Amino acid sequence: ATDSLLNYETVKYFNNEKLERERYDKWLQGHQQASLLTSSSLSFLNFGQSFIFSAAITTIMLMASNGICSGTMTLGDLVMVNGLLFQLSVPLNFLGSVYR
Repeated sequence: ATDSLLNYETVKYFNNEKLERERYDKWLQGHQQASLLTSSSLSFLNFGQSFIFSAAITTIMLMASNGICSGTMTLGDLVMVNGLLFQLSVPLNFLGSVYR
């Protein structure tokens, strides 16, 4: 805390507030751009995961319903396949939250 007060007094003493404000604004802009880049890449990752999961669940549900129609699968098998796919999607959501 003492160093912060000394730095503040030094800036005030040498009348260098404008330079420090400009340096801080420049640093803040860089930080905001990095934050925006991180957010956009996270959105892209979430979109990709959602697309893959939706395509997989649609395909597997169609295959399972065809299996039910042909008599090789039961309704319980369809529920099991659906539950298995949802259990496989949980680690993907976890990886997306770790990325943040």
